[in-house]
Amino acid sequence: MTVTNNMTASGAALSAARKFPPYIKQQDTVRSMMADVLIALVPAAVWGVYKFGLRALLVIALSAATAVASETLFDLAVKRPISVGDLSAVVTGILLAFCLPSTVPLYVPVVGAVFAVVVVKCFFGGIGCNILNPALSGAVFVRLCFPEATALTGDPLSVLKSGGMPEASYYDVIVGNIPGNIGEVSALLLIAGGVYLIIRGVIDWRAPVFMIGSVVLVCFLIPDNVSSFNFVMYEVFSGSLIMAALFMATDPVTTPATVSGRAAFGVLAGVLTMLLRICGTQPEGVAYAVLTANLLSGVIDRITAPKPARRESAAAAPENGGDAE
Repeated sequence: MTVTNNMTASGAALSAARKFPPYIKQQDTVRSMMADVLIALVPAAVWGVYKFGLRALLVIALSAATAVASETLFDLAVKRPISVGDLSAVVTGILLAFCLPSTVPLYVPVVGAVFAVVVVKCFFGGIGCNILNPALSGAVFVRLCFPEATALTGDPLSVLKSGGMPEASYYDVIVGNIPGNIGEVSALLLIAGGVYLIIRGVIDWRAPVFMIGSVVLVCFLIPDNVSSFNFVMYEVFSGSLIMAALFMATDPVTTPATVSGRAAFGVLAGVLTMLLRICGTQPEGVAYAVLTANLLSGVIDRITAPKPARRESAAAAPENGGDAE
């Protein structure tokens, strides 16, 4: 009886813990995981400041500070323990700034950070309970509210959308010597950060690999572009794809917990990205694709979850192999 009770208690605890994937992936605390993410974002942030100037640093700092202040004030207002020490608000603020051009009015990152932290994260119960990626949600919100202030011109995806072919070399696109948002332009440094997180065990490689692979596959399936290696290069290495695949599609809270589910999530997000880029009115569709996949994350988990073994009774499966009566 004692063994049975212990197993029941352990099963109940594990079931409860699975509601919050960050706490059961590994022994590291949420704070240490977020610290690793911050380290991984540093190279791309430094390049963004080098490329776009101190204005980019101001946008990053303002977005991060607003995210921290918003979470602190919300915790104080609802009289719950202050949770900014887990560094998740800082990560949200920086990732939001990465999705914005350096020229945005300074109220834009403030509005985006408040929406991302308060509405998308805190209203749902805080870290581990939100159903959408906060940083991407904040970025989409400000793009809808301030379309002119957040619009990009001259970047490779905008040129492709207009029917042209960008003049930027492969080197410029991969290194980040192109127009774009603050933290998205250097695919090389974002990949370096992603590799660091994979080595550290913070993220799983399946979602980003399957997401990027799906984009490549769809690119080659598009009529008149089957042999266009240039087209694939610009679609993959410019825009938000690399950053979203490595830092948003790997979020343990809003993405599937199962191994096959992460792969399916990546395929869904990658295919939706290309459909939105091709058929949508805007050059970029990554944010909408990942957020849509976030909404389906629970469904993907249910479909890909291992089926429990069924115990057949002696009546249903007689030892003599005959039909049960």
